[in-house]
Amino acid sequence: MLDAICSGKLIQNPISRIGASGKPFTNFLLSVGIGEDQPIVVSGIAFGDASEKISRLTKGNPVSVIGSLKPSSWSDKATGETRHGFNITVNNSLSPYDIQKRRKPKPDVPGHTVNDDGSHPFNDDLNF
Repeated sequence: MLDAICSGKLIQNPISRIGASGKPFTNFLLSVGIGEDQPIVVSGIAFGDASEKISRLTKGNPVSVIGSLKPSSWSDKATGETRHGFNITVNNSLSPYDIQKRRKPKPDVPGHTVNDDGSHPFNDDLNF
């Protein structure tokens, strides 16, 4: 097994379930570009906080995951060809939605205005 960081887009909506132990987990498929014609497929499973974060995402959302990676292969149902990919057991994840939640508006600075959502309009007068 390899420790890895994989970034890509979700191929389908993640599927959340409850395991036999009563703890939730989430399965997902990630399309990861590797600079070749066709991206590779990474099948993932996440537990705990990572499971909760990934379960809120939908098909097409970008996400980065960190975890233990191992190779896998399967037969393509449509063509019968053997395809190769990877499985990852996720320790942590990060999506653009997580970054937006972490950003906090900067404290008010005298002379600057703040929008209702806490963002700064960047419309300062510039004296040239």
